[in-house]
Amino acid sequence: MKKTSYIVIALALLTAGFSSCRKGDDLFVSPNSPASATPQTMLSAVEVGTFNNLEGGTARIASIFVQHNSGVAAQSIAHEQYNPTPTDMDNYWSGVYLTMNNCKLLNDNFGTANPYYAGISKVILAMNLGNATDLWGDVPYSEAFKGQDGNLSPKYDTQESVLAAIQTLLDGAISDLAKPEASNNALPGSDDFIFNGDVAAWTRTAYTLKARYYSRLSKKSGYSPLTLLDYLSHGISANAENCNSVHGTGGAEYNQWYAFLNDRSYMVASQTLVNAMGNMTDPRTAMYFDTTGVGEAVGNVLGDLNTDASYWGPYLTPSPDQHVVLVSYAEAKYMEAEAKVRLGDPTAFITLNDAIKSSVDEVTAGANDGSTIAIYTALNTDLNTVMTEKWKAMFAQPVEAYSDIRRTGYPVLTPNPNALRTYIPVRLPSSLTERNTNPNTPQLELNIPVWYAN
Repeated sequence: MKKTSYIVIALALLTAGFSSCRKGDDLFVSPNSPASATPQTMLSAVEVGTFNNLEGGTARIASIFVQHNSGVAAQSIAHEQYNPTPTDMDNYWSGVYLTMNNCKLLNDNFGTANPYYAGISKVILAMNLGNATDLWGDVPYSEAFKGQDGNLSPKYDTQESVLAAIQTLLDGAISDLAKPEASNNALPGSDDFIFNGDVAAWTRTAYTLKARYYSRLSKKSGYSPLTLLDYLSHGISANAENCNSVHGTGGAEYNQWYAFLNDRSYMVASQTLVNAMGNMTDPRTAMYFDTTGVGEAVGNVLGDLNTDASYWGPYLTPSPDQHVVLVSYAEAKYMEAEAKVRLGDPTAFITLNDAIKSSVDEVTAGANDGSTIAIYTALNTDLNTVMTEKWKAMFAQPVEAYSDIRRTGYPVLTPNPNALRTYIPVRLPSSLTERNTNPNTPQLELNIPVWYAN
């Protein structure tokens, strides 16, 4: 798969410990040396690392598990058959821990003198840590990144404590980003690919992430939809404020969905999603999937391996420089609709329709307002309809759909009848390298739910 040129820069400058436990000085270059790193180069590196983590292999696996897509060839067949292996996880695990380690180094080495860099690094760390715990459950955090101190076998923190740590990170980020500009020795600008140094935009993203990871507690005692709504009131309030990955032009810095399709045409549309969207009745269908010459999307029927089904369309893969949404207004509106349903708020259907409209507007780049399908009423708006509609909208954010299905049970998906497992996995296996090097690594069956789904 093609890699971005930014990643080359990132790895050249920031070859830091990339697993939960660094294995020695040979994997670490101190950012205290100006020749090795600056806050600018480190911020660029952690953003690009995040793009690759959130657009990469785990997102594709999640998209298969939630039946947005089907794996019909080569390595993707194993995921279609619910058989991801520990070896599969090595690069994904090391990638997310490399990025998180570099976020910590950016904050530790430059954050005191530059609170805006500190705040942004905490938001990005929270995004990556949230992605890790969504996929693996308990993960190292409190003892991670301490290889230089001799701790090569960090404990795995409970998911409950990791989610609490994410909230602490985001609270710290909001505080940092609220400080006066004059308190910074250096200000982020073009090195911040996402928001070009706009701290108000980062603050809105932080609040939306607080709502996202608070929503994970919906099955736990003490959860309050009112708290989630309060977070959302400070968060992203329009599609123009979305947090997106940013890719370059000319094919040098590839969107990872595009890169995978360009090099390995192993995944196609799932008929499950195509049917749920009413095929071309939904204006997003022709954006999600390539309907050229057919006039409709052709999905792979669950249990088949139809390599003639539709590949991805112009939403994610029109060109290598296409952005991918990471935290969105549509996501926020669906969370708001869910909270209102849980509260028994009679206006929940209005919010659900607004969520659908915001999704369609974003997916079609403003060409369609979604009004033809945003037709819910108070009589047919419940948790099932909200979560099913959110599932349709999270095509670019499949880990969100995967998390929602596990904690709410909606939409109800039928497992692949020809899979090697009789159930859709509710977690990913731990990394083989972690199993071999850290005795604390849990080795759990893939039908054991993560904590928030219990």
